[in-house]
This record gives sequence, C-alpha cells and structure tokens, in this order.
Amino acid sequence: MDVSTLHAANEELAEWLSELTPGDLKQETALPDQDIGDFYLRIIERDTNLATTIAHETVNDRPPVNAMSRSDLDVSPNLYGGGFESLYRKTARQLENAFESANSETVCRVDGSDMALGAAYEQQIADTVIRTWDLGNAMGFTYRPADDVARRVLAALQESPDNDADRVWENALTFATRVRST
Repeated sequence: MDVSTLHAANEELAEWLSELTPGDLKQETALPDQDIGDFYLRIIERDTNLATTIAHETVNDRPPVNAMSRSDLDVSPNLYGGGFESLYRKTARQLENAFESANSETVCRVDGSDMALGAAYEQQIADTVIRTWDLGNAMGFTYRPADDVARRVLAALQESPDNDADRVWENALTFATRVRST
C-alpha cells in the first residue's frame, strides 16, 4: 500500500509533539479523563498495537507489546534522542511499514471489527489528523488540516464496514480517540 498520506499526517503530528515539554504533560485535553501525558501514551500504545496486529494478521499468538507507563514519560524525551516526537516517529514508522507491506484487501480485526486493511488505513489517517487537532487544541493552538485531508477524514468517518449502528458509533468514537476500545 502507498502510505504517503499517512506518513504526511504522522509527520504533522510529530511536529506538534516536538513542541511538548514535560511541563505540558499535565495539561487537560478535550478527551474525558486524559491529560496530554495520557493522550501521548494512548497514541504510542494504539499505533504499536495496530502495527503488531497488521504485521501478524495470520498469527494467532501476537508478541507482547512493551507498554509505556506514565513514569516513563520523564525519560522519554531524552531516551529516544529527541523530544516526545522521537518515540512517536518510531512507532509511526512501524505502523507505516506494516501498512506498506500489507494487501489493502486483507481483512483484519481492528478495534473489535473485521475490516479490510485499506479501510483501516483510511481510518488511521483520520485518527492521526483528529489526534493532531486534539493536541493542538490542548496546547491552545488552532489546527486545520488541508482541505483535501479534511475531506478524506470526513469520508473515512462516514464509511463503516459494519451494519450494526451501535458498533459503528462505538468504532467512530474509538477512532476519534474519545473512548477506549474494549
């Protein structure tokens, strides 16, 4: 799959993350019960888990993901050779590589729903753009994606691989990082 749009969205989010300092981590976000530190951890966890799922879609025993804890955030900016964007870029590249090596028609279980990886890719672009808006908003800035990206996000959020209206809404909220998947 061509991952150039996802790469561009990831780089835009990384640019915003590069502005974070440890003091910013306790700032509230628009997300329920999540400050910027929690939000950051969720981004890393979600991208890592999705990359693992895609890379191992035919393997039942997935390797464990090394989860990061809140206490790890104090050393994170320096551990990866830059600011908070360094670890994000690392996990984003893993996800891009997983999508790039996958067939867009392959069906995979993502957030409790079976979907083609092409649809999961579009949802990931939407999720990344919405995350960027969430972060900018929490930092007190206005973020507006390019028109073509905004239209692509809207289209991705309007499409659903599922006919169950309750699951569609739950997935939309999950992809928009408003609720955790169960």
